[in-house]
Amino acid sequence: MKSVVFTLLIFNLYFYYIMKKTLRFRKGILLAFSALFLGVIVDMHAQDYNWTGAIDTNFYNAANWTSTLGPVVFDNSSFKFVRTHDVANSAVINQTMDWQPGVFDNTGGSLTVNADFNVFYNDKLNGTITVNTGATFTCRNIFRLGREGAGTLNVNGGTFISNNTNTWQGIFIGALAGGNGTANINNGGVINGGYQIEVGTRNYYPTGLLNVNTGGTAEAYWATVIGPNGTVNIDGGILNAGQTLLVGDLYVDNAGTEGTIGTVVGQLNIHSGTVTVNQNDLGSPALNLHANAKVVIDQGSLILKRTGTDFSSIVNGYVTAGQIVPAVGKEIVVAYDGVLTTVTARTVLAINDFEVAATSFAIYPNPVQNEINIMAKGTFSGDLNVSVVDFLGQTVIKNQKLKANSGTYTLSSKNKLASGMYLVQINTGTTAISKKIIVK
Repeated sequence: MKSVVFTLLIFNLYFYYIMKKTLRFRKGILLAFSALFLGVIVDMHAQDYNWTGAIDTNFYNAANWTSTLGPVVFDNSSFKFVRTHDVANSAVINQTMDWQPGVFDNTGGSLTVNADFNVFYNDKLNGTITVNTGATFTCRNIFRLGREGAGTLNVNGGTFISNNTNTWQGIFIGALAGGNGTANINNGGVINGGYQIEVGTRNYYPTGLLNVNTGGTAEAYWATVIGPNGTVNIDGGILNAGQTLLVGDLYVDNAGTEGTIGTVVGQLNIHSGTVTVNQNDLGSPALNLHANAKVVIDQGSLILKRTGTDFSSIVNGYVTAGQIVPAVGKEIVVAYDGVLTTVTARTVLAINDFEVAATSFAIYPNPVQNEINIMAKGTFSGDLNVSVVDFLGQTVIKNQKLKANSGTYTLSSKNKLASGMYLVQINTGTTAISKKIIVK
């Protein structure tokens, strides 16, 4: 039986590799072929393991399981369907074993992963899944978090990964009717969709929520797709979206399974942190936004990467149409440096403040070398608080208090600023002023 399973797996991988250029077609084919693959396994009377949690929380204690075919054995001799359930003792994986469940599901309750755990296929991750520091939870095909029910994933310093970028695999956050998936990627945590990450996509338009918090990373090689009821919040973390970022995707695998949508069709909120499209600088990157999609930028940055390609006109088109919007009180700024098209939001100055900004201070020399000299043009002679922010929204020099010296303020930038473009933020105590500089 193992040779049959291996043959089917190799065919599956090769089939999707040669189909790599037709993303939408491949998506539908994948689901159909996966069903066929699993159907063959079921017909071969694969063994079922069901978690009872009768003894303790040790996932690898055979006394905590029931089996359809003889005693429970943790080895790779047969294809096994393994399911943990909402019972009194929730399973905890504290050790790594050379054992690969065929299909693994968590139907409810809790599962805590403290050591490496590898599965072949997943239909359902519901309940609460926690992946802690030092652990990698790997699926060689598809994860479905919150399928036809609620599922919450907390990645607390560990890694949650669908591990192949060459064949169509991925992580679904929210799946099918009533699906409701939430993934929280916390400090040091990584979620890697392999081929792609999908949030609230496909049949019946499930609800999906991905929160990438400070120190967390979410990434995919080819695409990140946000469905009509999907939301991604970047709160200090990093999203490497892959070659394509698609917000407000209405694609369904089966016609007639469309769900309901609200007035906003897919949302990406960049509160702080960075979203990079095409982080690997591949050909033909794409930012595709539904007409009612919303990308909201506050203190973070949206970056489109492709050497020699300026996406400013595309971004500005989305800004004009109201699909890319700044946080309240801010305005969108688009800059291109030959490789990166960077989209940020800056505070809008009041009319009086703008007049002060235009006439009160000058920065020289510009381009800057080792010092930033700020000269007061008028009668102002008080202290200044000065910060320097790069065009990724990161503060490089923070809150330096400067005193006037014959009407001039000097801030050392030697060995602090790499070559590039920056904003110097000047605060007089009553007025906030930003000026652009270039560092050689």
